[in-house]
Amino acid sequence: MTEDNDLREQNNGIAGKAVLMFPGQGSQYIGMGAEFLNENKEYLKYFETAGDVFGENLLGILNDKDGKGELLDQTQYSQIAIYSLSCALNDYLFKQKGFEKSSVKTTVGHSLGDYCALYSCGAYDFRQGAELVSFRGKLMADFAKGGKMMMAAVIGSDYETIKSVLQNFNRDVFIANYNDYSQIVISGTAEDVLKAGEELKISGAKRVIPLKVSIASHCPLMKEISLNLEDYISSKFQGFPDLGLKFFSSTELRFIDKNQIKETLVNQLVSPVKWVSAIEELLTNDVTVFIEVGPGKVLSGLIKRIASKLGREDIMIFDMDSLNDINNLKTYLRT
Repeated sequence: MTEDNDLREQNNGIAGKAVLMFPGQGSQYIGMGAEFLNENKEYLKYFETAGDVFGENLLGILNDKDGKGELLDQTQYSQIAIYSLSCALNDYLFKQKGFEKSSVKTTVGHSLGDYCALYSCGAYDFRQGAELVSFRGKLMADFAKGGKMMMAAVIGSDYETIKSVLQNFNRDVFIANYNDYSQIVISGTAEDVLKAGEELKISGAKRVIPLKVSIASHCPLMKEISLNLEDYISSKFQGFPDLGLKFFSSTELRFIDKNQIKETLVNQLVSPVKWVSAIEELLTNDVTVFIEVGPGKVLSGLIKRIASKLGREDIMIFDMDSLNDINNLKTYLRT
């Protein structure tokens, strides 16, 4: 039996049943990907290319050289760093024995993760995507100067209660991310997000946690940014190629083809991430495996809770946050 046939046989168990999911801003941390990059130095080129595009030494920031690691929590740095690591891990995954594109049902991203998911689908090459993410991150950071906006995770409350409380802040605070059944993110002007947080706690929320972002993503306050992004994409991309993998938008709640990419990325800035609804939809599509491709385990935790709520105990969930996690995934794919 040839090696190619051997790989296809190994993939039969999950053929067309795996979802690649890509995390967004907030998953970054100092030293993320360090183990992976030390063991696989050929992937350092992703950060070198992205650093050239971005105009700074991203690896130095990632490794806290000269105390610059604190920059990683700033919007422009976190976005390009997460994009670079997620794309590197994506390409590593497809080059390892035991995994082929035929195994993938679809890709899905959480906010910034859409850009990594689209890279995985072949919408653009790594450098083109880095230029796009770098522009987006810097644009959002400039808009956020002054610290007048913020996002916060509401824990232990439900969608209807939060929606009702936010009616008192209907032009200043919005539901930005519906992450799981008891975790919803609100977004808006900093002063009003704090006030809304206090009202939500009075209404029964267990905690309201400010996020490591300095902007109010996924709400109407991003309208100006979305228009600037639209102009940029129009100037840089005359069109997108056919996608090599399916892409499911967690804001549009549908599969997106090459002609809908620009509209989806533009609307994404002003539209909430409907992660729960997206995963519920994917779980009806004969999906059995979720793989988080990028730093952290945030999305893996969300999938676990959503799948459990729906009685899908058969779902396998993997992440690539450490070498141990990567090796566990490789072991599973080869059995």
